[in-house]
Amino acid sequence: MNFLTVLLAGGSLVAASVGALAQSSGPPKPPAPPVEVPDLRTVNPVIVCGNCDQPFDTSTHKEVLEGLVSNKYIGELRKALYLQDTYHQFESKAHFDNCAFSEAIGYIDSLLAEVDGHVKAAQAAKGRGDAVAVDADLLKAFFALGQTLHAVQDFYAHSNYVELSVEQAKRSTDIEVIAPWKKAGKERIVELVGKPPGKGLVSGVVFWGFPQTCPKGTLSHTDLAKDKVTTLSGKVKVAHLENRSRYQIAVQLAREASQEFINDSFRRWPLMMDANGKNVAFEVLVDRRGL
Repeated sequence: MNFLTVLLAGGSLVAASVGALAQSSGPPKPPAPPVEVPDLRTVNPVIVCGNCDQPFDTSTHKEVLEGLVSNKYIGELRKALYLQDTYHQFESKAHFDNCAFSEAIGYIDSLLAEVDGHVKAAQAAKGRGDAVAVDADLLKAFFALGQTLHAVQDFYAHSNYVELSVEQAKRSTDIEVIAPWKKAGKERIVELVGKPPGKGLVSGVVFWGFPQTCPKGTLSHTDLAKDKVTTLSGKVKVAHLENRSRYQIAVQLAREASQEFINDSFRRWPLMMDANGKNVAFEVLVDRRGL
């Protein structure tokens, strides 16, 4: 490591890392977002029904929402959605940042392995008749599921997948929904990343995020993110797709991917659906990092 001598006020001399000083001169690191999770009734959540045939009508939607407000498993899933931005704020793999696609896919795999381990522990506890242990293990499983869901949604908000897809689509519903927890989805991401420079899949550069694997000239997170309708990319409207904004299209894709993810999860781990019920409520595109 290279060091240089720095004269401090008062005449003291200290050795400082050149790299550390260079980093300190960059953009300030944003503070960690708060840990509070808003009341479910205040955030206009998406409500999905695991492996259900029919969508909700308006009256049923309201009734289901009220029934989920105090659901402890949904509480853990939503807590995870928010705390990813607090405790994993600058880990590229947790948010599909910095073109860390392979790392993000590996992270999703590891989280689903966690879910599997917790569910197996719950099943074993159920066999022993230990209801307290069953509940504790399932709460951990839902938390890891929420962490995974955050990453799945961030794929659409933080990458240029929407930008790459809209020009060929005649309708927004024509755009392929990629499932990064499935073999086909992982292969599709690898295929898109491998396209020629300027035509391939990238995600926004976060200055303080690691690892940083983007090619030179990749847009920043600020320029590319579509977490909100007010972001630079999110507010751009696509004229031939009913003048819908990129944000609206990202939300649409993230919602569809989220529904598919819950369906797959409840099929793989029916004990989770048995404990929770078939209805799940959560936010789409949570990002409170202030980048």
